[in-house]
Amino acid sequence: MDGLKAPLFINWRERFILLLILALLFLAGLGYRYYLYLNYYAKSKIFTTVTVLDQYKKGEKTLLKLKSEDGFVFYSASKEELKDLRGRKAKAVIYGKPPGFIESLSTHFRGSNIYYILPKNDSFKEKIKKTIASQHGDGFSKELYKAIFLGIPLSKEYKELLSYLGLSHLVAISGFHLGVLATALYIPFALFYSPLQKRFFPYRNGTRDYTVFVLLVLFGYLLLLGEIPSLVRAFALSVAAFFLMERNIEILSFETLFWVVAILLSVFPEYLFSVGFWFSVAGVFYIYLFLHHFSHLSKPILAILLNLWVFIAMIPPVHYFFGNFSYLQFLSPAITMIFALFYPLGALLHLLGLGFLLDPILESAIEYEFERYFFKTGEVFLVIYLLLSLLSIYYKRVFWLLLASALGFLIYNVAQF
Repeated sequence: MDGLKAPLFINWRERFILLLILALLFLAGLGYRYYLYLNYYAKSKIFTTVTVLDQYKKGEKTLLKLKSEDGFVFYSASKEELKDLRGRKAKAVIYGKPPGFIESLSTHFRGSNIYYILPKNDSFKEKIKKTIASQHGDGFSKELYKAIFLGIPLSKEYKELLSYLGLSHLVAISGFHLGVLATALYIPFALFYSPLQKRFFPYRNGTRDYTVFVLLVLFGYLLLLGEIPSLVRAFALSVAAFFLMERNIEILSFETLFWVVAILLSVFPEYLFSVGFWFSVAGVFYIYLFLHHFSHLSKPILAILLNLWVFIAMIPPVHYFFGNFSYLQFLSPAITMIFALFYPLGALLHLLGLGFLLDPILESAIEYEFERYFFKTGEVFLVIYLLLSLLSIYYKRVFWLLLASALGFLIYNVAQF
């Protein structure tokens, strides 16, 4: 019986019961959000505390992405010259016609006026932010490290630049970062713990202990950064993978991914409208899809082809929302693989107070001039592409058709330049 995996569910009755429980949780969560909406947010004037999630200039105005203390995220604009408030909390008055309830669950626009900026707190996250900033001058490097380690948004200029380079996924903290961090933690801890475990408590399962240690550290990291949808999804999938592994249940399963997503949506109904969350889910889906058909390949070849595949597969859905493109995007798979080494190395250098060592390389790379283009994915093509993606689970021939569709879409649009 070695090598056989237990099923996630024994029958459809178990699936239906779990689905019913999650549906009730979803409705309860939605009901609570509606309560907050009616009692706090659906008013023409609200005095509240907001967190500045993002900030950038657009013409003469400063656009702000704010999150109220009740959890509603919205955009606002100010004609005043504001200093950089990203990550800061402030007292504000929100005014104007409130959005409908469904609209309030996604990012929308409301008028606001910040009348008092709260003092910086002395939190652990703020101390890390200061430590990172102290090792760099003003420029790209400082913003990059704060983004990849603390989830602080880049300025609009750098955010747009990385979008054209096809590297936005490396800056927006997600499961990729969590995976690299987990590996960087697992290896040294295993090397340190393994001799102790063999000598003093050989009856314990070393792999289980290593994994629990890593998950606890990642959970602490999640608490430090706050609620980032893609990060929450990644951590939940990691916990689910550990739970299933302990019970000898198939981990790389589309059904597992479905249930993790369903659980998260039942707890956080607003994730339905989070583009970052769905990009994160799509990325994991296409990884699973490739492994589903090609897990027999050798690990080095698998790593290279998997990176290329995810880059190509994500182009149609990404370009439905963001149309920026440059020929340098073709370097994205290679840079992604290099980033897997750069990320833990950057963390180690900052711990040693040497975070500035790679600044010359980063600053010179970001100054390179290149041609910029733009193209978008049509709705009809996107729907067909997503249907092909689902059918590819069952038919390898459809997988090849899916790959041809993504490549054809890319080649057709590039040929227009």
